[in-house]
Amino acid sequence: MSPFLFADRKLSGSTICLFVMSSLVAFAPLHTKILGAAWVFFFVWGMRNSFRSHILADQSIRAATLAWLVSCGIALFLAWICIAIWGEDLDGLNPQMRLALMALAAMLLIYKRGPSPSLRSGIAYSLAAGCTVAFFWTTFLATQGMDVRENLASNAIPWAAAISFYPCLLLPLALSENQSIRRRRLWLIAVLLGLTATILSETRGVLLVLPWCLVVYGWFWHQSRHDRLRSYRVVMLSILLAGITLAVSWWAPGDPLRLHKTIHEVREIQSAQNYNTSIGARLYIWNMAIEGISASPWIGIGSSERKRRIENAGENGPPEELGKYATVRGVGHVHNQYLNSALDGGIIGLIALLTLLIGMIAAIRKLIRVDTAAAWQLGGVLLMHATTSITNVNFLHNYYVMALSLAAIVPLLCARRNLLS
Repeated sequence: MSPFLFADRKLSGSTICLFVMSSLVAFAPLHTKILGAAWVFFFVWGMRNSFRSHILADQSIRAATLAWLVSCGIALFLAWICIAIWGEDLDGLNPQMRLALMALAAMLLIYKRGPSPSLRSGIAYSLAAGCTVAFFWTTFLATQGMDVRENLASNAIPWAAAISFYPCLLLPLALSENQSIRRRRLWLIAVLLGLTATILSETRGVLLVLPWCLVVYGWFWHQSRHDRLRSYRVVMLSILLAGITLAVSWWAPGDPLRLHKTIHEVREIQSAQNYNTSIGARLYIWNMAIEGISASPWIGIGSSERKRRIENAGENGPPEELGKYATVRGVGHVHNQYLNSALDGGIIGLIALLTLLIGMIAAIRKLIRVDTAAAWQLGGVLLMHATTSITNVNFLHNYYVMALSLAAIVPLLCARRNLLS
């Protein structure tokens, strides 16, 4: 039977829908519309199961799914309050709405139709294919002398953040003890390809995916050994390997992680106070955001006022210094999801964002009682979402929002009792 099929062996409409969706997820690194089609297919698939009456999933899995859905609902409600206060366009609710609808589809699927064990394998294969596609696409762009960052499916930062979800979701499955050696090796190779794709994107904000994967690998290796090596040795080994990775990147040709460029930009800010660099623009806008939040901590200043202040950066200074703020004026957002949310909606906006993180944490606490691998999966998504939000406003990019909405429910779909504990 195909790894994409459910417990029922007949070629049902939902089976075909799942197969198409998995294929779309595999090729999602190539274009936003492909990922959007996967999002639509899964939503339709989940809605179809709302007419079923049986509840087959484990209680803890259902509780984890409900925790994520409730957090998405609260985030949507709070975001709506922020928009209502400032009378802004409802398009600003797009991220929260997409997350909530996908969480609802997952709940209906898990509550009304318990997936068979083959779904776990099918999802893993689609993730492995996605890692492979991302690797070959970025490698092709790099070897052809093209600008990799300018030819990705979306802006390089949200694209790399979305691709980092692939190895975070696949690695725990590849290390699960109930999988065959051949299958696990195949998936581990795909994980390495996915990590390489994130490096080739030259995005510094996703670097934590490397030590995270090392920690996950170390934990599973630690669990599989009979002598039970002490946890601190696993952590130290992970730190050592992460250090080696950074050292290799530092001396590698082409500056793949843009470490040398980072040092140069910092020195330029210190010497000439020129903010026409990636780091320089961020530092200036972050400081501006903190000032705005301090002036209106409860409800913020609204997105329109935020855009106006950024577009007018440097106008209060000497005219000859205006050129130093050209990059800042062209950004439009704060380059930090937390500061951007707090600046637009004050404490209410920030709570709306943090509610999503809390929902993931609550779901992880439920999943860890049932399936450790699924808990590690969602933990990786949580880490990458939380950390990449520090250096960019990923919610302004539909590609990232759709990727996050799908990535957050994959562990819920993969979870099964007594797989690994």
